[in-house]
Formats: sequence, C-alpha cells, structure tokens
Amino acid sequence: MVVIGVLSCKMLQDEIIYLIENDPEISDVTVIANGEHFEFNQKLDDAGISYREVPLIMSVPDLARRSTDGSAGISLIVWNLELGLHMLPKLLKEEVYKDLEIFAKKTDGIYLLYGLCGNVLGRVEEDFRDICPVVILRDPDGAIVDDCIGATLGGRRQYLNLLRSFNGVGTFIFTPMYEATTDEFFNYCIGMKDITREQIVEMNKYMFKASNYKRIARLETGLHYTKNTDDLVKQFADTYDFEIFDLDGGNQEIFDDCWQKLKRIIQKKNETAQPNL
Repeated sequence: MVVIGVLSCKMLQDEIIYLIENDPEISDVTVIANGEHFEFNQKLDDAGISYREVPLIMSVPDLARRSTDGSAGISLIVWNLELGLHMLPKLLKEEVYKDLEIFAKKTDGIYLLYGLCGNVLGRVEEDFRDICPVVILRDPDGAIVDDCIGATLGGRRQYLNLLRSFNGVGTFIFTPMYEATTDEFFNYCIGMKDITREQIVEMNKYMFKASNYKRIARLETGLHYTKNTDDLVKQFADTYDFEIFDLDGGNQEIFDDCWQKLKRIIQKKNETAQPNL
C-alpha cells in the first residue's frame, strides 16, 4: 500500500475531504491529532468517512518499519497546521520545512496544500527533490498559486483578472472555511502582549480603511462541508461596515490535478525502484 502524507493549511480541510470522497484508491485515513483536527474530524464523521486518530506524528511508523502486505490502495495521513503561521512567513517556512522532513521518513510522497504564502515556499519541491516527492499547488501554467483563493479560482491568471474586475475597491474573498475562521484569522493576536479584542478591531478598521477595503465576496467553491457560516460573515461585515455579495467560479481542478500529479510521481518512483526480474 502506498503511503501519502497531506501537510495542509487548516483553511483547506474541505478540499482534503473532497479528495478522500472522490478517490476510490484511498482506503485508509489517519489524522494527526495536533489540536487543529477537531473540525476536520467532525467533517469526516458527517461524511461517513472512517479514520483513525494518532496523538502525534511520531506515532506514525517510518516507512522502513512498516509491514508490507502487498495490498493495493492508498493510506492517507492528514496533518493540518494552524492558521496563525501565516502571520509570520518566516515562521511558516520553518514549520513547513521541519514537518516535511519528519513526514518524508513516513510517506512515499507528500501533498503540500499551500501556495506561495508570503513568497516563502517557492523552492520547496526542489529543496526536497532528493529526499521525498513533494507536490505543492500549481496552476495549469505551472505557476505556484498565491494562496488558497488562487487555487480555488483556478490559478494566478484567473485570480488577477478577478482582482482587476473589482476596479480598485478592496474586497475580501471568502471561501466557506475563511468564513468559519474569520475570528481566528483576523483576531489572532488577542491575548498576546495584553492586546484586547477591542484594540484588534480598531487596528483592523484602520488598516482596512487605509487599504480601501469595503466588501466581502462569498466565493462558491462547490464544497459544502463547512456549514452555518452566514451569521459569522454578517457579524464580520457589520463590525467593519462591509458590503456582502456572492461570487461564482470556485472549483477543485487544481486540487485534482496536483493530487494526480503526485500519484504519478510516486508510481514512477516505485516502478523505477523495483528490481528487474
């Protein structure tokens, strides 16, 4: 059985559920219970997907210690990382690289569900080329996507065209997971250095006004694993006096294509490694 790891921004957990539901080769799912797994596990339960939970990544055996029974299929190991890493791109890169090094010993390949994210992950595939196959999210032109919104829209060109269509009016583009995590994402510093919620809101208001942000576009992704976000969006919009409108165009093409790319790389690697009989 092939072992594939998914190292993912928590924001893309719905896309992981989608992949599991739509790839019949995935026969076994393991979730790393690192504190970022609770909503993800609930969605697995809601979808009727069986899984096992392990408390630490170190609980997963290295490939060299796994028993090989020759069975077909894919054993998927899901490791979601916290949103707060985005606040400091340097810290994000350090954490992702550290986790990839651990994952590389335990998997045949790693699906990295991140984009450039502050332009710190642009060389990750090359940096791990001789260690373990890593596939990051790329658009059909071969460019690494900027972020999860760019991936959902279909790539950098589509993303840029959409931003241009806003004619300079600052617009937050929210997927359902963005909507569910607005408080976590925008108020991450609460409690740090005695910063209060009220102070965070005032700082956000200042930044949003300076950047001319006035609207929220609710992007339809085609995935509906994250539920009951209407009140959260309205609360965020009311706090900052934003207009809300709906936006079509989200899809899973990049997630599908990059997933299949990783599977082909692993298959080729395994075929090359087999001794000639």
